[in-house]
Amino acid sequence: MSLIRERMQRWPRPLRTTLAVLLALYLVYLIAGNVFLNTPLFDALTNRKPEKYWLQTGPALTVVPGHAVLWNVRMRGQANRTAYVLSAKRASARISVWALFRREVRIPRVDASEVRAVVTRADKAIAPPPRSDDGWTLRLDAIHSDSIRSGQFGGLLITGNGRGTAGFLKQMRGGPSELFDSNATFEQASVSVDGLTLLDEASISAHARYPRHYRDQAPGLRKFGILSAGLKIDARSQAITVDTGGAQVKVGAVPSTARLSADLAMDHGELRRGSHLVWRMPVHAGVGATDRGLLALQLDVAEAVRVQARLPRDPATGSELQADLQVAGREIPFHAMSDLLPRLSGQLRGSWKFESLNWISDLFVRKPWFHLDGGGLLRADLELAAGQLAPGSTLEIPQVTAVAEVAGIQMRGAAHAQGSIVAGKPDQARLQVAIPRFSAAPLQAPGQVLFEGNAMTLDLAGDARLEKLKEGARAHLRFNDARVPDLARYNRYLRDEPLQLLGGSGLLSGDVELDATGRVGTGHADLRGQQARLQLAGIAMRGNARLQARLRRADFDSRQFDLDGTTLRLQDVRIGDGTDSNWWGEVAIRKGHLGAAAPWQAEAVAGLELRDAGPLLDVFGERSAYPRWVLGLVDSGQVQATGQLRWRQGQLLVDDLHAENDRLSLRGRLDLGKSGKRGDLYLRWGMLGAGIELDGQQRQWHLAGAREWYDKQPRLLPPK
Repeated sequence: MSLIRERMQRWPRPLRTTLAVLLALYLVYLIAGNVFLNTPLFDALTNRKPEKYWLQTGPALTVVPGHAVLWNVRMRGQANRTAYVLSAKRASARISVWALFRREVRIPRVDASEVRAVVTRADKAIAPPPRSDDGWTLRLDAIHSDSIRSGQFGGLLITGNGRGTAGFLKQMRGGPSELFDSNATFEQASVSVDGLTLLDEASISAHARYPRHYRDQAPGLRKFGILSAGLKIDARSQAITVDTGGAQVKVGAVPSTARLSADLAMDHGELRRGSHLVWRMPVHAGVGATDRGLLALQLDVAEAVRVQARLPRDPATGSELQADLQVAGREIPFHAMSDLLPRLSGQLRGSWKFESLNWISDLFVRKPWFHLDGGGLLRADLELAAGQLAPGSTLEIPQVTAVAEVAGIQMRGAAHAQGSIVAGKPDQARLQVAIPRFSAAPLQAPGQVLFEGNAMTLDLAGDARLEKLKEGARAHLRFNDARVPDLARYNRYLRDEPLQLLGGSGLLSGDVELDATGRVGTGHADLRGQQARLQLAGIAMRGNARLQARLRRADFDSRQFDLDGTTLRLQDVRIGDGTDSNWWGEVAIRKGHLGAAAPWQAEAVAGLELRDAGPLLDVFGERSAYPRWVLGLVDSGQVQATGQLRWRQGQLLVDDLHAENDRLSLRGRLDLGKSGKRGDLYLRWGMLGAGIELDGQQRQWHLAGAREWYDKQPRLLPPK
């Protein structure tokens, strides 16, 4: 040391001073730099906006200015909805000091070991800033690792021995970004999706880049439209198992000797000519996941993208598949994959025993008012042309359970379904479901049969263009002469209303049209009751009835119905304890609306035709209380009547009741509720007139000035 000191003493004084200053500055840097990297000062500078960017490190060391080594590095960030987490056991980086003077943080090279990356979609987005060129620029020319352990992208996970280099540029505060030529390779890798291993023993190599651009020029998935990338894979394929024998379907994978080979490349969102993929995948499906054979998939790219699939016939299950599809052009619209449908053409033939066939009905309906319950064999022979199922395409399901839920009633039965494409402008896709035997019950009481019958049909039709199939799909449901075992079971829909069904049987026919949501429909229902027993406003009746309901507009989802044109015919009726069973009457709804959802409500303007006025008078009192001249008019001939009614929450209101026959004129209004009967009645025969004021069991007669008294009484309903 003394020798070195003597030699330094011989150096010129300016040189010795300069070296001393430099040494002092270096020691200051060495102390300050390492203190900065290993104290909260570093966190305070780098984690100023932790919701967007956050960096955590273990021990750190800097010896050479502009160069640092960090251990246990963990970095987290988010841009819009894309969140990422990067971790490394060790990372060394060099920063360009001179670049700081031009507002650029440039790191020419980062070397990292034991790297893991996770990219996911965040639940809450962070709104990006508007376009700007005012922010600092972050530039990492090369982030390199010879020990990449895993990469996760959503549900896709790649693990193995990897190496790669990536570089990018991003100007902060809304500036442009760029991905430099980046590459990665994996050996002995495993590829899984949502925990299900698809590939192992895989060799994977990939590269990608995209040019400098502002976010609004290519946001989100539209970045694929400016991306140039390549992917090569050679891997052993796992066999897929789908076991449907338990309470829940179990999807798994087991080792096999099949392989996947792929060489794909893309330039600015277009697959490059010559790209190809061959994937042979054993399939085990069904109860116990029985062997279905080797599914072969092949993709080739020339002027168009061609996809072929083949599964040989399984004699045990009848399963087989042959598909040859072509996508016009080579562009892949990642931001809207449905745009591929109009470009899709080809043939698909096969049969498959599905454990669930509900996806067939999902093609036509947007809400689950109709579905196919359980599984069954599906046979298909389909031809597509420019995204449209072509005429001649067929689909058949020999046996499946069909379920339709309409207006709170579930109809169920074993069915046969036949699908076809019918030529038209545009072509129509049709699914005809034949249900030889069916039963119907309330959704809340599936064991209580409302009606059951034979030969129900459900026809669904829509635009054969796949992307438009649900938009205008229509359904037509019809059945004839279904047996109604007990009319009293329909009291659940009347609740505490003044009308109660006491018994009887009948036959029911229905014909209704619905749209894809099951909400809007038209049609009719015809109920023929035999020996029906009912009670209306305290008056017991027995006889035959025919209800012909007309649905001018029906929303089965909210249970709202327009019933204009509905008629109710009572025939061979016996009223109360009387012996006369020849009375008849008919009600015709001129304008009516039914709200079947709670609170239950019906409104109507109706016309009535009655054999005589006896039942109307019975509502207001016992016949013995009427004047003799009124009793003489009861059986004086048919009565034509009109009226307005509202039926809601146990209360029936009748107003503007006008009834006429050859000798009798009647005006009335009536309030029938849980608290009893209340109303006003005016009767006239020639010069004679009488008014009756009804309040529970009390009746007050108005003989002098009866018409004037009636006209002064308040209305129960607003006029229509």
